[in-house]
Amino acid sequence: MTYIVPFEGGTPKPLSTGEVPVQQARTRWSPKGDLIAFTGLGPGGVAATWLMDSDGSHIRRAPTPRQGSAFYPSWYPDGRHILETVGDDNTLRSVDTWLGDVVKIDTTPALMVGMASVSPDGKWIAVAAQPRQGRPYDQRKNQIWLIDGGGHAHLLIESPHQGRAPSWSPDGAKVVFESNEGSPNPAFYAIFVVNSDGSGLKQLTPFERNTQHPVFSPDGKWIAFSERTPKLLGAHAQSIAVMSAP
Repeated sequence: MTYIVPFEGGTPKPLSTGEVPVQQARTRWSPKGDLIAFTGLGPGGVAATWLMDSDGSHIRRAPTPRQGSAFYPSWYPDGRHILETVGDDNTLRSVDTWLGDVVKIDTTPALMVGMASVSPDGKWIAVAAQPRQGRPYDQRKNQIWLIDGGGHAHLLIESPHQGRAPSWSPDGAKVVFESNEGSPNPAFYAIFVVNSDGSGLKQLTPFERNTQHPVFSPDGKWIAFSERTPKLLGAHAQSIAVMSAP
């Protein structure tokens, strides 16, 4: 279920009032704010990209292939095309949400990818990935890569630095992501930000707060993220938090 809460905080309320046919995760507003894309988990754990209107109505599956699973939708700036990760082989593809056309995105070097994010101008993709070298995919070994329009990929941070869940600032000047690089506990993550040219890497949150999945606000002034802190008996208290953007 997708919930909505005022920016100032308050009681979360379900966005959709009717029946939701799938479990909802990884929600993403469209550039115009009129649509929401999300990963829908159906029976048997099969995942696909779904869409709904901004008021939570008209929930429908995006016109993507019915075979296999797809995760982590990210909008292109035209508000029509979506980038998604194909779970079967950890590749990327773009989907035309009007016509259903699908285009596989090949990269050089070949990568196994996790979560990805399209830049505000649509010219770059920031993605958590690792080289495709015949080994099983392991998200713990991901780093942040940039892919240009021709499929050429390079590491955003040249020195080895683990990273996941990248997201662009509205002006395309920065990328924010989560990482456990330097964490005393590899299960605990912090939020980092770096310039789009790979310079100015900065840690924004302490590892003990276990912060993940950062996204910029549309005005670029804030970063929202999730926070998971341990409680008794191994459970976790999970919350949504915001901080000023650097």
